[in-house]
This record gives sequence, C-alpha cells and structure tokens, in this order.
Amino acid sequence: MALYNIGLGSVFSGVGALINKKPNERWGKVLLKGMGQGALGGYLIYESKNLIANINNKQKWEYSWYGKIVNSAGTSIVENASSNRDFWEKWHLNIGFNRLEFYTKDKFQVKYKIMPISLYLAVSTAISNKFEFKRTLQTGEIIFSNNNTGNSGTTYGNIVLIERDLLGNYNVFTHEIIHIYQYYDYNFINTYLNKPYKKWSEQSKTFSKINDLFYIDLNGVILRPLYLLENGNKNCYYDNFFENEAGFYTGFRSCD
Repeated sequence: MALYNIGLGSVFSGVGALINKKPNERWGKVLLKGMGQGALGGYLIYESKNLIANINNKQKWEYSWYGKIVNSAGTSIVENASSNRDFWEKWHLNIGFNRLEFYTKDKFQVKYKIMPISLYLAVSTAISNKFEFKRTLQTGEIIFSNNNTGNSGTTYGNIVLIERDLLGNYNVFTHEIIHIYQYYDYNFINTYLNKPYKKWSEQSKTFSKINDLFYIDLNGVILRPLYLLENGNKNCYYDNFFENEAGFYTGFRSCD
C-alpha cells in the first residue's frame, strides 16, 4: 500500500505541475519537482492511514485526530506539488464540508471555504439520520447514525453513516475513515483547473466571489466511477481495490 500511495501522489502531482507550469519554466525541472514533492505527500498519506489503523489496534479514538493532521499535511503537499508551488506554501484541514486553508508564503493567512459536493452529501445524509456530535468531536469527521443502514457503515464522500449499535466499534470506524482518506487521495484533480479558475475569477466578479467561498471538490466525481468500475468483476466484497485497501488497515480483507 505504501507504493500505491506514494506512486499516486508522485505521478499525478507531476502531471498537475506540468499543467500549472509557467511559460518561462523548464518542463523537466517542473516535472521532477512535482513528482518529488508528490511522493513526499503520498508517503505522509500512507503513514496517516497507518495511524488510523491504530484506532482499532489500540482501541483509542484520538488516533483519528493524529491521522487527520498527518493526512492533511500529506494532501496539502500533494496539492502544492500539483499546483507547481513549493511544498510549504499552502496547507489545509478538512472537517466534513468545512475546509480551513492556511497560507504561509508571504504572510500568514487563514481562509474558510465550503466544499459543495461534500455539503450536498452531508445534507442528504442528515435526512432521516441522527447527527452523532460526540463521535464527530472524537474523530474530527462528520458522523451520522441510523438503526437500519443495511451495512455496518457507509461513507458518502467524506461523510460517514454508521449502524447505531456499532457506534462503539473501532473496527468499523477505522474502515470508514480510510474511505474518507481515499476521497482526499484524489484531491490533485482539483488543481488541474487552477488556470481556468484564475482566468474566470479575473473576468467575473461573481465567479471570483464563488471561488473565494467554495473549494470545488471534484475528487468525488473521479473516485465514485473508479469505485463502481472496481465493482464490475468482483467475486467478493474485498475484490474491490478500495474495499481491499480499507480492509488492509483493519486487518481483514479475505475473500474466503
């Protein structure tokens, strides 16, 4: 799994860096820098998932916050790499549809943005389900519960719905939080639109305001078709790569 996370971060950060290359920059240097920084971010993402595994291994909720901080650092570095920026220029922290951005290049700034797809998923999941305030605080993720989910747990983008009887089950939460991190694994796709977003913001005050308020999380649009594609020829639940990865960190991914 280390190779997957490092490779994903490296390759697609390199692609993004080339997309966001300035006219006077050499493509080879830009590519190597993007891939190198992306590999670093991918490694941190991998280690963040190992920390999430400790929710179940050590039966302690605080590992969700430890993992979140490391994952935020890793995905921030990948986004910087894919945006053709230095790895330390911009950081973020996501809690459900809420995104805090920290700018550190020239002067320190903090901005709040809303992720619209995540917001839609949160609102739709909230209907007929109970918001679990305690578990949300303990994990740093938005958690809902229901008496009849049909599954032990389901993750919609970065919003989790848990069977109410399993709210104390560390294994289920570990599995579902890994799915949240898979949602963030594809954040690099959002940086591929940096140039058109900048152009549209310069041409339209309305779009500029929208761009200031929202971080358009198109990563979900990429992840969902990939997940369904993996379901196409599976013989069992863990034949799907994304379920297999979640099972890897919970210690169970057998098809027996």
